[in-house]
Amino acid sequence: MVSGLTRVSIGTYMAATSLGIIPGSFVVAYAGRQLGTISSLKEIASPNVLLAFTLLGLLALVPILYRKFAGKSV
Repeated sequence: MVSGLTRVSIGTYMAATSLGIIPGSFVVAYAGRQLGTISSLKEIASPNVLLAFTLLGLLALVPILYRKFAGKSV
């Protein structure tokens, strides 16, 4: 709703939203699929589950890394 108060065009808003949502959707879907395959405590440390957790952690770091390397203060 706040985007309606800014001067950002609808095309720019839609493109930026899509670029931001699509990678996150794939990571969350992959993590959910891997967590759904766990049937015993032993499978929590499987490579696929650990990769899913790693991808979730990296996804959370993207805004921080962007701000650091882009040199912009938001």
